Amino acid sequence: MRGAARALWRLSVIVLLAACASSASQSAARAPDVDPRDPLAGTRLMQLGQALVSEGKTAEGLERYRAALALQPKNPTIHNLIGVALLQDGNPAKAIESFNRSLALAPQYSDARNNRGAAYVQLGQFAMAEADFLAVLSDSTHANRASVYCNLGALYLSRGNLSAAEENLHRAAVPSGPIEAFFMLGQVEEKLGKRELAEAAFRKAMEKAPERPEIALALGMLLESEGRKDEARDAFHRVVALGPDSAEAKQARAHLE
Repeated sequence: MRGAARALWRLSVIVLLAACASSASQSAARAPDVDPRDPLAGTRLMQLGQALVSEGKTAEGLERYRAALALQPKNPTIHNLIGVALLQDGNPAKAIESFNRSLALAPQYSDARNNRGAAYVQLGQFAMAEADFLAVLSDSTHANRASVYCNLGALYLSRGNLSAAEENLHRAAVPSGPIEAFFMLGQVEEKLGKRELAEAAFRKAMEKAPERPEIALALGMLLESEGRKDEARDAFHRVVALGPDSAEAKQARAHLE
């Protein structure tokens, strides 16, 4: 289930407004990277925020987003970015509030709706999540359909509906699709007893994200269950090399003993 959870907060792109709003100049002044008088200040702050959030510096990223929001309070993209950062920070309820603000400003903003669906999944509100994902798929102009199929796959996997998860993850596991689609597809195929397909999916995920120890661990455990001990040991050694102090490395070492 960890793979499914990761997929939901990593996909798409994007803290709450203060209870008592600060002035725009005060908020922008807290982000020294950008001169608030610059006509492109809002855009620059959003870009800085995205870069910081992608590096795991969520609090710093949110500071930039708040400064951008002070300059452009009716920009739906900023609200969406704030929601994504909050979701990544493990706060789906607050994230939904930001996504709702984004959608109130731009009702056809499919990225925000897809992200809200991911937040609903984290809260266990599966019917609401499914409705959001299906609404996004009904938008023929939405470019990143693979991420939506991936989110639907994660939803069905979390509910134990393996056939529906498999169907949607296959649609998501395209060359430009998210890594998580391949990883979760491997998990689903393994649960369905389709070991060759599971191995192929895990190897594709590892090819796309060679730095991810949990993918190598999943492959190693699959190979070990098939009696392919030498190949499994190679995978477990890879896990340890990638993250010596990680929980995955601890599991890998147990299999190497």
